[in-house]
Amino acid sequence: MEYVTRGVCGQEGCRERRYYLDNGLWFCRRGHLQEGRQIEEDPDDFGTQGKKHRVKKEKEERSRKTYRGRKAHTLFLQAYQLILWKQCHALIHDHGFPEQFEAILRDLWALRLQDFTLRINATTDDEEDDDRELFSSQPETDSSDGLGFKSRGGRYLEWPRLLDSVGLCYLAAILMRLPVCVSDFHRLIIRQDIPYIRVAKSIPHEMRDKLPPEFIARLDVHQLPKLETLHRAFVDVALHYQQRFEITLPQLNSNLILYRHIKRLAIPIDIYETVKFLKGLVGFNYAFGSARQNRTLNLPEVQLVALIVVATKLLFPFDDLERHPATTKEPATQAINWSLWARAQTHFNNRENANGGIGKEQAIQLTDKDVLNMAPNQLDEYMDWYESNWVDSFRLVNPVAAMFSTSRTTETPAPPPAASPATLATVANTEEALKSLVHAVMQDLKATEVNPDPEEDDRRPGSWYWRYRWESQLPDTARPFYELAAQLAAVSLETLIHAVTITEYRIAKTVEDKRRADYFSQMMDLDIEGEADEDSADEMDEIDEQLTSLDVGDGP
Repeated sequence: MEYVTRGVCGQEGCRERRYYLDNGLWFCRRGHLQEGRQIEEDPDDFGTQGKKHRVKKEKEERSRKTYRGRKAHTLFLQAYQLILWKQCHALIHDHGFPEQFEAILRDLWALRLQDFTLRINATTDDEEDDDRELFSSQPETDSSDGLGFKSRGGRYLEWPRLLDSVGLCYLAAILMRLPVCVSDFHRLIIRQDIPYIRVAKSIPHEMRDKLPPEFIARLDVHQLPKLETLHRAFVDVALHYQQRFEITLPQLNSNLILYRHIKRLAIPIDIYETVKFLKGLVGFNYAFGSARQNRTLNLPEVQLVALIVVATKLLFPFDDLERHPATTKEPATQAINWSLWARAQTHFNNRENANGGIGKEQAIQLTDKDVLNMAPNQLDEYMDWYESNWVDSFRLVNPVAAMFSTSRTTETPAPPPAASPATLATVANTEEALKSLVHAVMQDLKATEVNPDPEEDDRRPGSWYWRYRWESQLPDTARPFYELAAQLAAVSLETLIHAVTITEYRIAKTVEDKRRADYFSQMMDLDIEGEADEDSADEMDEIDEQLTSLDVGDGP
């Protein structure tokens, strides 16, 4: 007999759930007749056992509507402008940028909006044309290509990238000649001091729900930009404004930036004048050229850092050879202990997590292997950071899931351990830690012996200069310095080595050309003096002949 499982019978306390059909009447397995459940058998019904009736739920009226066409484009630009304002607000109020920075950034954004006027006006509001909308993954075919922003890949970008918003901030800083670099903005992005990572969370919920998915994907960045990618993007933005709107870009504020780099590298201030001298030899101007800067050495910040590396190798080489200056006035009268320099730099970089915590720069760069080696307090700190950055509080969740909090329970924190004198530098701010770094390196400088006699020792400062053309050629003493210099220049280590090699070649060629010119000029002077001596000798001979021919008598 076939049974059908249904609800509880309920008659006389029966808890049976299985039923069978007998002559159109339903009985439970214990024989209780089920009232109201009668089926008339029809021989022509071809085995139909009844119909299923489902209660239809009332559909909730959707209040969200994704915009398309002109409305979507306008809303995207408004959201992008909001992000740009948040970045500007953070730079002014949290990082000491001047108040005029906002006005310049607003003017640059107003110029940028001109490129989108044709696109927005040419877009209709009909949803039938949505399939014909072109986004960044498709090449544009309209007549506004010449007015769009052309990336380094040679393709015009229809809508701005999130990377371009930080590039606008960099361009505004360059126009104001602020001593900021690409590496500074990269550090702000990593430390999340300006809105960039998961910036879509900062957009109001009402705006985000109406944006199409392709526009949200443009704003929701999950990966950190590489230093060289960020540098190239900034240069593309600067050259676009220079070519499209004929904006004259000033030179870098090289004096202050050079001082900042020397201080961060913890090298003697003698490098400052040497870089100034080398700049005149190679002809660098630290300016953005009008043509596309396909060569790395045309980037202003790379030029400056390359000269710093060359000057450091001239005055404080990375080898163990002794070079004796001729006088005590030469800058190479001191030598750097590069092993101690590397240890001091490592201590400076690890100052934030010296107390067992996770620094802001390391939290976003952690991998699954790093998590396996974390302490319990580091795991709690990392999960707090993950929740604040990746968990979206605006999304609707299951009411049952809301009963279980994702945050850790509030506990009374343990009192912090007493700070010892050795750990005071880790608690201080970055400026104080940088002063401690410079002091630790400068106090260990070694004085070199002065030898005024060039015949006894041919090794002078600048001689036996080593050139490293590939990364594999870098010695252990030079690699940490090159890596830090590459970070300051916002390029890869390989790119910096290539730029330094070209700079060294230009300096050597300039010096050789000058020596050759001086040599030939001296030879020409010697020839002229020789001819003059021969002429004067002939004249003296003629005078002697005239004097001897004269009959000069004695006086009366």
